[in-house]
Amino acid sequence: MNYAALHFRDLALSSLLARDGTPANQPAALLSSGERERSHLIAVNKAARQFAIQPGFRTTRGLARCPNLLLLDPDFTAEKSARSETLAFVDSLVPDFELTTPETYLLDLSTLLMASEADWINQTLSASNHLALPLQIGLGKTPDLAHLASLCPNQADPLTLKLANLALAKTFPLPHAPVLQLWGLQTLADLAGLPRQGLAERLGKELAQLHDIAHGKHHRLLKLYRAQDHYHITHQFEDPVANHEPLLFMSKRLLQTLCNRLHHHQRAAAEIRLTLAFDNGAANTRKLILSEPTLSPDVLLRTLHTHLETFKAPAPIEEFHLKLIPTLPRHAQHQLFSRGLKDPNEFADTLRRLSKIVGPNRIGIPHQLDTHRPDIIALSPTTPDFKTPLVPDIPPINHLPLKRQRPPIPINVASEKRGRHHHPLALLTGPYQGPIHKTRGPFPLSGSWWENGWQQAQWDIELQNSILLQLTFSPPKKWHLMGIYA
Repeated sequence: MNYAALHFRDLALSSLLARDGTPANQPAALLSSGERERSHLIAVNKAARQFAIQPGFRTTRGLARCPNLLLLDPDFTAEKSARSETLAFVDSLVPDFELTTPETYLLDLSTLLMASEADWINQTLSASNHLALPLQIGLGKTPDLAHLASLCPNQADPLTLKLANLALAKTFPLPHAPVLQLWGLQTLADLAGLPRQGLAERLGKELAQLHDIAHGKHHRLLKLYRAQDHYHITHQFEDPVANHEPLLFMSKRLLQTLCNRLHHHQRAAAEIRLTLAFDNGAANTRKLILSEPTLSPDVLLRTLHTHLETFKAPAPIEEFHLKLIPTLPRHAQHQLFSRGLKDPNEFADTLRRLSKIVGPNRIGIPHQLDTHRPDIIALSPTTPDFKTPLVPDIPPINHLPLKRQRPPIPINVASEKRGRHHHPLALLTGPYQGPIHKTRGPFPLSGSWWENGWQQAQWDIELQNSILLQLTFSPPKKWHLMGIYA
């Protein structure tokens, strides 16, 4: 079987029953617009059909057969929402499908790997439980046969199409219906038993094509549905929630749908954008960049959980918007003699937890900047492969090791001005005090004149007890102890 048809019978009525939580054994019908006494039934559920109630009956006739009949007015908002949910559900199953009718979808199964058709049907029915809508599935070797199989009432076996279950008058509104009734043709099986040539000569090509469909000789191409590649889902809570547990519960199912959609479009998620709306009118948007593109809903859910468990909501949450930014999947071949992370996203999740403790932008790989200002470093984002950032080569400095003070210690120094620079004479405060025995300097340094410019004079000094220190002087009168030479 190369094709499957998913038929959501009486979707407009079923969406209202699912919304209100109506029991399955409650007879119900959908009314046409207008006054209730003059309206008629446009859809009935399975429980109502057991009382021989059919679409097209007047309201009074339906109530005469079943006084307990539940009459519902159309709700186009609920119907539109149900159609969007069914469309998203089908889009999560296969990449190629046709929106044949507002209630029927034709699916191309040729690209799927499955153990058996029966297993696929059971998995699909199980995955559709969250819709709470009646679903009929039919399989066939052609699209039209699969469509016919899904329309069979009380179809016990979707793998077997019984043409005798398809009434011509209800399933196929043909222009030659009166002639077919005079001939005694009631079902599609009766029509398939006639000679094709004689049928075409007497009633035209339309009946001949229906004859070919019944025998599996008509194989048309699907008119594939192509929606915009959007990976965005919104959920609004009936009552505002005060914690993030309900949000994570809903996100688990929504992320599965989005990941299936990404998989069918051969994409992966590189970033999560989460927007929270609160009942006080405020909103919060956060971008969560993933360490590596992924299609795993568990990885995405874990990233959301890490963010939400440290996020303090200013008010109860009314709704949330979840959007995945797609990118091409990354394929990496691990080398034999190189180390790599087993799970880059788990490592990134750990970094996010640490950043909540030490503060943002305080975790990374340190590297020295290309500047004359001493002891200036920057943090680059940590990558899963631990590659150090590309920085200019700085030649090594051959002198005594310096144990730096971080931050530098402000001190008072007795000095005298000789020319442009102040020369130190003695240390008055700080951990090391006393007259200066020898000096080496000054070494004027400056830079970044185009933004926040800096300048300082560096001195190497020796005290009476042979301690070697490094001092800096910053205009107008600031002295700092930078470190001690070991």
